[in-house]
Amino acid sequence: MGVFAISRLPGCLPDNFSAAYALMFCAGVYFPRRLAWWLPLAVMLVTDLGLDLYYQLELGIPAFDLGLLKYLGINYGAYAVLIWLGRWFRSQYNFISLLSGGTLGAILFYVITNTAA
Repeated sequence: MGVFAISRLPGCLPDNFSAAYALMFCAGVYFPRRLAWWLPLAVMLVTDLGLDLYYQLELGIPAFDLGLLKYLGINYGAYAVLIWLGRWFRSQYNFISLLSGGTLGAILFYVITNTAA
């Protein structure tokens, strides 16, 4: 989780690349019950707040605009869907089912977030 948090620092990864999707799905698969829900979402929330402060104070981008916060809420809903899918595919726990679940999650995440945008 610490490596993921560090990877969210601006410039650490290529533009438009994030491990957030994979983290959410894998948290659903591998983490115990409650931990699968609160830990990845809490890390996302803390790092999002830090990033939003950076964008607001350093770059002058109005990161706490109501419209942007609504979109961020939709993203968190999509992350919750990914965790749920990970929990659901966990019971089958073989390569093909995890690959299928990851692919389905990627498609759902794309549809949800791009429709919202």
